[in-house]
Amino acid sequence: MKKTLLSAGVISTVSLAGCGANSDTASSSSSPSQEGGTVEVFAAASLNSAGAELEKAYEKEHPGVDVSFNFAGSSKLVQQMQQGASPDVLITADQKTMDGARTSIEDLKESEPRVIATNRLVLATSAGNPGKISAVKDLASDSVTTAICAAEVPCGNLAHQELDNQHVELGNATEEKNVSDVSTKVASGAVDAGFIYSTDAAYLKKDQDITVINLPGLEDNVYPMALTNLGKQNSVASDFATWLSGEEAQKIMSQYDFGSAK
Repeated sequence: MKKTLLSAGVISTVSLAGCGANSDTASSSSSPSQEGGTVEVFAAASLNSAGAELEKAYEKEHPGVDVSFNFAGSSKLVQQMQQGASPDVLITADQKTMDGARTSIEDLKESEPRVIATNRLVLATSAGNPGKISAVKDLASDSVTTAICAAEVPCGNLAHQELDNQHVELGNATEEKNVSDVSTKVASGAVDAGFIYSTDAAYLKKDQDITVINLPGLEDNVYPMALTNLGKQNSVASDFATWLSGEEAQKIMSQYDFGSAK
């Protein structure tokens, strides 16, 4: 298993497993060759909490296989690919970003993405709820500092939708590159609240007394996975995609509050 800290704009590269079965993998074998192999996955930052368990489970079943993940905001991942990065798999945190990637990146134009999980945006307070926040409208106070994703990434797009729907302007805001950075701000108490996914909130609640406010006006976001042309030629990547849609991987994802692929 590899773990490498990357420069700004990329959260980390961690050995993981993650992608979903689709028609791109229909002709792949049920298991990779005995010689092993490698798979490189570009995945939305919100998938990082479940990643370690997925990696361990897959690599335990397939000795010799090395799967590495690069986590970052979905739009940043697409930008890296536009600049020449060539992973086997791309997983974004919404359909809009995936559709844009397939239009702008030659290596994805023939792909047929499949949704592997769902998630939902929530508003989470820092431990103890020092800002006394009970609703989105409370974020308009000048005494409240809110962390929010940049508008171009899925978590930011959804957060701005909610603010617009409720006609709320943030009193004080800090904009972050991706949802992992927002979660870090919430966990450290650097902000009073932040817009994060339910998966991130579930992870924080294991150790902290955070308050989670649901946002029923927003639809769940989906996580489409696509094999690149390079990935289609990689039997290990194809097998890996099939595995993530299976019972074991979906069970792991559900433990981190991801919805199942439908």
